[in-house]
Amino acid sequence: MKTRILVLALGLSLVTSACALRSPVAEQWGHSTAATKAAQVADPNAPANDDPALNMDAKSGEAVAERYYEGQRNQSTRQAPSITISGE
Repeated sequence: MKTRILVLALGLSLVTSACALRSPVAEQWGHSTAATKAAQVADPNAPANDDPALNMDAKSGEAVAERYYEGQRNQSTRQAPSITISGE
């Protein structure tokens, strides 16, 4: 009986503690989408504009682009699981 109560109390405490935690992702959810939408509303023709970014010199822009492309190259690709279907 004591073991059952102990297990129940432990399980209940784990469940309630998991609900109490706040995720940093949840707090920022949707901010990126809202910022992107606001930027598109402010300048809908931005993709066609070849002007450099304001307040960024060429050396900094090149470093940012290189860091981005290097990060893209270093990401592991996900492989789909193999599925075997056999009929009898």
